[in-house]
Amino acid sequence: MKCEICKREVQGEIEVSSGLLPNGVGVVLLTSTPDRDWICCDACSTTVCHDCCQHPESGYCDSCIASHNLYSYLIESGLIKEHIP
Repeated sequence: MKCEICKREVQGEIEVSSGLLPNGVGVVLLTSTPDRDWICCDACSTTVCHDCCQHPESGYCDSCIASHNLYSYLIESGLIKEHIP
């Protein structure tokens, strides 16, 4: 798989597991391998490496953060920290 911006081969995977909570409700757990260096944008599903994304922890690519005016929302939600130069 490659970053759709810089075309570099990305590393790592998302592992899927499932189980039951004590109350019997089923859950699915998605975890990253330690070497994962990419996101699949939650808004547009674009694969972007961490080097091409200012806030990979948000789950959104830079283009979607800008086009959907998500920056303030992501800060208010605690998903990213405000960048102060």
